[in-house]
Amino acid sequence: MPTTYRRRAAAVALAAALLALAGCTSDNNASKQQAKQNDLAAGTAQKFNQAVPYPYANGMPSDPLERKNLARRLTQYNSKGNTNYVYVFAGMTDKVIGYYVIRGKVSSTSSQMTSTQVNVHCGYGGDNITCTNNAIGDDGSYGPDEGGEGGVFFFTTNGTLVETDQPFLVSSQPIKLYASVPQLDAPKH
Repeated sequence: MPTTYRRRAAAVALAAALLALAGCTSDNNASKQQAKQNDLAAGTAQKFNQAVPYPYANGMPSDPLERKNLARRLTQYNSKGNTNYVYVFAGMTDKVIGYYVIRGKVSSTSSQMTSTQVNVHCGYGGDNITCTNNAIGDDGSYGPDEGGEGGVFFFTTNGTLVETDQPFLVSSQPIKLYASVPQLDAPKH
């Protein structure tokens, strides 16, 4: 979906949400206000779509580049034999601490091989009620992973596990930097 279309759709949704928040006086009035706001939002969306129609409404794009990019990234980045370079930044700054040479890809510490939720019986008596609960993690414990939501891990070319929650950049080729930064997993001589 083109970025311009997403922005317009987001603007219409935001306008409808703001109008919905502004008009709540009573249940009856709120229902009438909501109906008016829905009509307004639908009319606005229709005007936007008429002014700038979705370019592929009558068929597929001639060259779906986004899908090709996704497929290429998946096959290149998700291959254990590929070499990648991970540049780690100091906190939320533009200072590069250094870089690692890795085989394969960077993975999220929030990823796991088992389900994150489990359905359990929670009804009493004759009820057949199920509830969804958090499942234990791959390590057998509950709770967030060590790296938190932004944590990642990867393995260097010599097999060292590295885990970080610092901002990072991944490249399939070394990046020319204008400051000298160390290779953090460089062999000692």
